[in-house]
Parts: sequence; structure tokens; C-alpha cells
Amino acid sequence: MRSDGETGGPDRVSPPERFAGDLFLQLARRGWLVLEPAQARRVIIELEHTLDEVRSRLRRLELSRRLRDASGDDVAPDVDRLVVDAVFAGQLNSDSWERALVELPKYIEAMRIASRNSARRR
Repeated sequence: MRSDGETGGPDRVSPPERFAGDLFLQLARRGWLVLEPAQARRVIIELEHTLDEVRSRLRRLELSRRLRDASGDDVAPDVDRLVVDAVFAGQLNSDSWERALVELPKYIEAMRIASRNSARRR
């Protein structure tokens, strides 16, 4: 079962689940996800770093789009190619990046809850 409740079924081909924030939150809230506080802190730091990187990439994508729109036809070929490459790469990944902006905070919260779950079990 995917985190959105879909099973895919035998006749349905479902895309692979790329994020499972809701599932992690559900497991943590039920007390089934437990992490030692030190381990949870390390995971949270990495997740927060990843979230910062995703935000940065989306900002660069938006900046590239604005530069392209503002410059019109008055762009040097080398600069134009860099902007086009950045926009193209961003378009390929932007859906995943935007989804990550929604999902990563769920992972972070789940890790915080999992850490508290560890303290409760003692």
C-alpha cells in the first residue's frame, strides 16, 4: 500500500512511491517508529540540509526563468545556453523538488516524534 492509500492492484500500474511522509508520520504517531534522540538529531540535520538544498534549487530555477523572461533576445549565446540548460533541468526536476518541499517537513516531524517515542519507552 502506498502512503496515499492506493494499492496499485493487479490490473493497475502505479508509479513507484518516491515520498512517504504521511506514512512516516503515521508510524511515529502510533509509536511504531522509534529512534534514539542522538540518531534522530543526525537524521533531522540531514533532512533539514536537504530541505535547504531543495529550496535553493527552486530559487535558482525561478531566477533563471526571470532572467530569461527579462532578457528577451538580448542575451549572449553562452549565457542563453546556461539559462536554457538551468530551466530545462529545473523543469525535469521541479515536480519532485516541489513535492519534496511538502514531504521533507513531514519526515522531520516524524523523526522528532520518533525521538520522543524513545524517551517514553524508557
